[in-house]
Amino acid sequence: MSIKIQVAMCTDCNGYYSSAPLEKKDIFNPEITDHYFYHGEPWFTLDLNSFEKFKKYERTEIKIVELDEHRKQDHLHCHCPKKKTVSKKKYAYSASRKENTIPMIEKYEADTDIYFKDLYYTYNNFHGINAGNYSNSNRKFR
Repeated sequence: MSIKIQVAMCTDCNGYYSSAPLEKKDIFNPEITDHYFYHGEPWFTLDLNSFEKFKKYERTEIKIVELDEHRKQDHLHCHCPKKKTVSKKKYAYSASRKENTIPMIEKYEADTDIYFKDLYYTYNNFHGINAGNYSNSNRKFR
């Protein structure tokens, strides 16, 4: 019975940078364990989840080969610079300097404006000093 493994091959140098068993049931096979101890991480991994990250690298081709066939060429490692994972572009919006400078009303202008004065007087009539006896509290009234 031949054991199949998946190999992440570099398309630039035709070397490989990781391999893993194709099926989860083959992880405990003695030949797989022997090959794992011979190479070690990251050239051969028993964790299929860690192999998934190699599938996302740029310039990568996943080949399915038999273990015996792979042993003939298992010295061809990829030594290219670290590969980048393929990612989605995220666009961010940044406001221009004109949009960042929002005109602020000075405090003294708000205090001297007739509309705001009228608003303050109305607020004080209902909620201010004169309305102290009518608040929603647990105080007892006379």
